[in-house]
Amino acid sequence: MNKIKSFLMGFVLLVITFIIIVLVALLYRANERSSIKSYIFQTNNFASQRVGELQDINDISAEDLRNKLIKKYVSEYFKVIPGETSIENRPVLRQMSSSTAYKQWQNGEAKNIAQMSAQNMFRMVRVHDNGIATLNRPSDYSYNDTVYKKVYYSVRYYTETWKEPNKMGTEPTLEQGTLYIEAIFQTGIRENIDIQKHLQQGKNPVELFRFEVTNIGNKEI
Repeated sequence: MNKIKSFLMGFVLLVITFIIIVLVALLYRANERSSIKSYIFQTNNFASQRVGELQDINDISAEDLRNKLIKKYVSEYFKVIPGETSIENRPVLRQMSSSTAYKQWQNGEAKNIAQMSAQNMFRMVRVHDNGIATLNRPSDYSYNDTVYKKVYYSVRYYTETWKEPNKMGTEPTLEQGTLYIEAIFQTGIRENIDIQKHLQQGKNPVELFRFEVTNIGNKEI
């Protein structure tokens, strides 16, 4: 009787061992056949700002291009990255600003950004096309003119600020404001610049355009 029990126990253990070996083999082969596919997920808040198809600059109106550059400028002007170092050194903002405007930013908003960044805050900025208004542009002035003029703009912006890091459930603080800027803008690309080399070096494309903010402030200039 004991021999029969031992035989049955041994048989059961053998079956279990065989099943385990089969399962391990199946898992191993499944792992070999697995592949990793990359996807880019767009957050719901900015679903309308997905990257679109490449556009020919000749198909973009002067006002549309101007608005895109102003949006980029305001984003660089207000954005806050947690733990960022060298706050006062923002190459893109520097390229899009005159020395006077850049110093205005360094002596003003940059100090506020430094404090927020040190507290690990994160801030994003949005500007809508209908939030950009010209204040002194002559009715007969064209951005295609060879002689540029300084134009004042009122830019309505919206910020979302996350004050507590690493808390997924934290709702951002929503704020809005108006930034007044004086800027020079002409359609086309800057002269004496190698576009291909510029892009191959990983530099920001906005630096290619003839756009420069010459004065900034928090109230109408």
